[in-house]
Amino acid sequence: MRTDMKRMGTKGQRAALMGALLAVVLGGTGCGEECVDAFDCRDKGTPPEGQVWSCVEQKCTQVTISLGEDDAGTDAGTGTDAGTGNDGGTGTDAGTDGGTGTDGGTGTDGGTASCGPLPRESVLGTLQLQTGFSVGESAPLSTEVIAVVSTPGPTYSLFGLRQTATGRDVFSLGTWPDVMLGSSALDTVLAPADRSNAAGTFPSYFLAHDGTRLLAGYTKSGFPAPGSVAVVDAAARAATDYLNAPDNYTAVGTTDAFFINGGGLDTVSEGKGIYALVTSAKPYAAVKVVDFPAQVGASGFSAIASNNITVFGYALPDTYVNVAYAVAYAKLGEALASRTPVVLTDEPKVDVGTDFNAAAGFGNGVAMARGAYGASFNFEVTDVSRFSLTPGLGGGQPISVGTREPVLTATDACTSVNLLSSLGSDLLVGVTDVNGRRLVRIRQGQ
Repeated sequence: MRTDMKRMGTKGQRAALMGALLAVVLGGTGCGEECVDAFDCRDKGTPPEGQVWSCVEQKCTQVTISLGEDDAGTDAGTGTDAGTGNDGGTGTDAGTDGGTGTDGGTGTDGGTASCGPLPRESVLGTLQLQTGFSVGESAPLSTEVIAVVSTPGPTYSLFGLRQTATGRDVFSLGTWPDVMLGSSALDTVLAPADRSNAAGTFPSYFLAHDGTRLLAGYTKSGFPAPGSVAVVDAAARAATDYLNAPDNYTAVGTTDAFFINGGGLDTVSEGKGIYALVTSAKPYAAVKVVDFPAQVGASGFSAIASNNITVFGYALPDTYVNVAYAVAYAKLGEALASRTPVVLTDEPKVDVGTDFNAAAGFGNGVAMARGAYGASFNFEVTDVSRFSLTPGLGGGQPISVGTREPVLTATDACTSVNLLSSLGSDLLVGVTDVNGRRLVRIRQGQ
């Protein structure tokens, strides 16, 4: 169960949201470009030093890297667009997890130095744990698993999204820390019409859980990117449902609801933002609950803290650097009931200070994998940092977003971070180096 519920007033928030869910279920719902993002420009070759490819007005264009306090100077769109087949919801970049320039087992860090002779810790490799945090258990993880989600504790059942050349499938991973890929899939993420051409689909790197069901998605080429999400019954008691979801990129789940960061859901198509899928009764109901600005580069990352504060974001136009804002749980309930979306930019901003390519709840806060994209379109994580999220006091006071707390820092490219997820109030970090890939549990406190 979620922690600190009484102290944070989460019971009232949950009641408000559940009331809104019921209202939605009872009320029902209404019914020649060159690129979509920079990922589509990857066949243009390596740009000159100091520049990256960007998709500007549907044309592949070289833009100059700009280094600044709020801009890591890289194009987040070169690996993070709404579902064009790269990093996503778990917030990981497929390229960082295995030998494509970051020592995923090659023994080098992309040619700048040899990683073999470096001393490395068996769990964290060359990553450095920061003050205020401790390492718990770790478990091996298949390199084919691109997203992980856990059920509420105290016994944590894990599920994984597995990507292969021929499929996008949801598997059981056992019970933490005894992680093992199941012998057969719970079901495929691909809708029946797309199963004959798996290579033409791009997985969205997320897996969410609503207490009963699992949600995963994918997109295809186009503008906006056509896409679909699959709602999988983890106990296999009901058939999988497939819903239209263009530009779906990340998602989070709470009791009987998913919040999907994308461009539409089912029959609701109102531009990029956050769409709620209410799963407490069938047919499922879709409602847009958060509005993004009119001009955004792409869909972005999503996370939910233990105190139910949500974090949603998007990529800025032109630079594709990711930004994020914190939204109170009660406001999502109000948006569901009134069908009036929250304006995201009116909410408190998370001052990440640079680009990031992963987000996950970490206790009463959110963890983000910060860094920058290189010329080869690999996201290079410099650190995993946490930002505390504190509800406002009575009277409508805004959420308080804490300053950055470093959790893990990368001293070199010999150990890569390629996945973030939550395990109760703790953080799961996917780590890869010459010793293989593994999940590591990080706790607050020494």
